[in-house]
Amino acid sequence: MAEEKEKIVLIATHAGEDPERAIFPLLLANAAQSMDVEAVVVLQANGVHIAQKGYAEKVTFPGLTPLKTLVDNYVANGGTFLV
Repeated sequence: MAEEKEKIVLIATHAGEDPERAIFPLLLANAAQSMDVEAVVVLQANGVHIAQKGYAEKVTFPGLTPLKTLVDNYVANGGTFLV
């Protein structure tokens, strides 16, 4: 029997009103993907704004990777969002 791939579900409840909290779930999702763990990000409350076209471009926080870069990498590596 083939071994199942590890999975993680992350919940994003913040967007531009709290950029640090908006960025961290995507940082963790990207890190999980780099360790060959399947990641799914659930967008709830204000986090649903992350799914709006062009929204992620406006969300940055000093010292952290911009949200747009994280979203683009996450999706390019097969990540999915649940809204």
